[in-house]
Amino acid sequence: MNQQLIFNDDYHFDAIHQAVSCSVLQGGLRLQVLILMPAGWQQDAWLCQVKEDCFFWEEQIEEAVKTGAIGDDGMIHLHGAG
Repeated sequence: MNQQLIFNDDYHFDAIHQAVSCSVLQGGLRLQVLILMPAGWQQDAWLCQVKEDCFFWEEQIEEAVKTGAIGDDGMIHLHGAG
């Protein structure tokens, strides 16, 4: 954990996108993140898993920011592993 990102602890399940949604702060900027739920998962279980694995997702978010992988909607879209 290098604390380049700070999770805002606003995790929730976004039923429209079938993803966990949360926000992070990086250098004073607020970034919105969607972590898409893999097939075969239940919403509550995926939400709990993403919260538990936040340090894994921190690395994924940092990589997405470095490579400019921010969608047209201004969100970072990550794919969860099944």
